[in-house]
Amino acid sequence: MTERGTILITGAGRRVGLHVAHSLLRDGFGVIAHYRSESDGVAALRAAGATAIQADLTRSEELRRLLATVTGKDEPLRGIIHNASLFETTREDVDEALAQYERFVAVHMRAPWLINTILAPLLAGENDDPADIIHITDIFADNPNPAFDLYCSTKAGLQNLTLSFAKRLAPRVKVNAIQPGPVLFKDTHTAAARERVLEETLLGREGGAEAIYRAVKALLDNPYITGASLPVDGGRRLAQRV
Repeated sequence: MTERGTILITGAGRRVGLHVAHSLLRDGFGVIAHYRSESDGVAALRAAGATAIQADLTRSEELRRLLATVTGKDEPLRGIIHNASLFETTREDVDEALAQYERFVAVHMRAPWLINTILAPLLAGENDDPADIIHITDIFADNPNPAFDLYCSTKAGLQNLTLSFAKRLAPRVKVNAIQPGPVLFKDTHTAAARERVLEETLLGREGGAEAIYRAVKALLDNPYITGASLPVDGGRRLAQRV
């Protein structure tokens, strides 16, 4: 165990999760990095000292295996960061949409609930301060886009779980949410789409993955915040059109 303790982060194999995992390692935390698919990013985390565990969170048996691996280490956890996410428009076909909904619920709600419930006894803060659970939700949890209604509703469910676990695990564990906005565009975003989003963002620029890590670090460092949702969106939630 490292001096600052170990943090489990889901969805750590790419993009924001990968950056957060590397940043935690740099700042002296141990990292257990969950990932779904092998990648150069996962290999880099292993080389940097992280413990990498593969699991498809939509599959109950793989989720259980992830939990068994973490509990089998018999080491305390400084925190848990739920970053794993699926993001798709709602399918037009009803049967396809229902199958899609099951995947969203599994990743955004069922897995965080089970991980928090099973691993809560392992959570231990630094000195006399509480440990941390951080849920990465979305500004659309508060202002949903109908084209993404299934995604938005399950992110809203995760945000509600923030409140439930904040009550359940206090005072030993703080539980908070981070609501990203346009922090990291995908390659599939067209120039026109990027321009439209940034026009709706008060600070007028893409935030970058570091903006999320700074929010994570702020929550880890402050022992007196729980049950909060912190927008990291450049102000887009105040002006966005759905």
